[in-house]
Amino acid sequence: MEANHNPRIFVDGTLGGGGHSSALLERLEPGDLLLGCDVDSDALSTASQRLEFYQNHDGSTKPNFVPVLSNFCDLVSKLDEISHPSYPDQSISQFGVDGILLDLGVSSHQIDTAERGFAFLQDGPLDMRMSQTAIGNGLTAADLCNEWSESELKRILRQYGDEPRCRVIAQSIIENRPLESTQDLVKSVAAVVPKFSKQSRRKGLNATLARVFQSLRIVVNREDEVLKKMLNEVCPRLVRPGGRLVVMSYHSMEDRLTKRIMRDGTTGPVPAYKKDIYGNEVGPPKPWKIVHKRRKASDEEVALNSRARSATLRVAERN
Repeated sequence: MEANHNPRIFVDGTLGGGGHSSALLERLEPGDLLLGCDVDSDALSTASQRLEFYQNHDGSTKPNFVPVLSNFCDLVSKLDEISHPSYPDQSISQFGVDGILLDLGVSSHQIDTAERGFAFLQDGPLDMRMSQTAIGNGLTAADLCNEWSESELKRILRQYGDEPRCRVIAQSIIENRPLESTQDLVKSVAAVVPKFSKQSRRKGLNATLARVFQSLRIVVNREDEVLKKMLNEVCPRLVRPGGRLVVMSYHSMEDRLTKRIMRDGTTGPVPAYKKDIYGNEVGPPKPWKIVHKRRKASDEEVALNSRARSATLRVAERN
């Protein structure tokens, strides 16, 4: 296959184990470029080894893959520093990109590594930082559990986990300090939550633990702040007209922000648009056009990957 004379550029903003990037590279043409971004240096190294076949070549016979160590919200400045493999005198940011993929939340690679502290089914340090390098903020889940007040713990469990037992769980965490491992946190939650609930599966221990771990992880990694910056500033700046933004979310906060940016053009207050006599909005076009309604994982997809059960997919095109 000959090189594409109009090479495209795509960004996998959440590289993780490299599964999405591998599937994309199999479908891209020679000369195309895929940037794989991750804030986790371990994940970036593992995925880079997996995708070694697509690296360090001239692009004449296959697409190029370039790994990027960065939080996706810092991509604009980061891409200023990276040259296009086929045009070494020009940075990637000068071209713009044809699509950005975001698979939000914690990656399977991180969940399966007990030492990272993301999984309640494995014992490990109560960490939960997606980045353990200098570009991270240093705050761990243990710091939250051992230093934050009961009212603050209650707030984050309610805000980021929709947790109905946020008060008693926050109290139990305080009473069982210090917490150093994931199992310390599991025991604190299990002390006030039954293993099974007659009311609903959502109130059982495992479902509650999933929400508690999720809430702490979101705060440790500033995921709401980072996602807002990515959606409001980075994606409109980088994606060229006609390009696509694809987002997979796993939590109501993530999906709500994604829906608002694609529908309203902002995650903040919606500006008042003037309308003509026919009711059509007058003024500059919104940055995105929704391609189709949100999609949930099919039964077949969930059977292949149980973690896809809570996934929501949204796609928009740049105006």
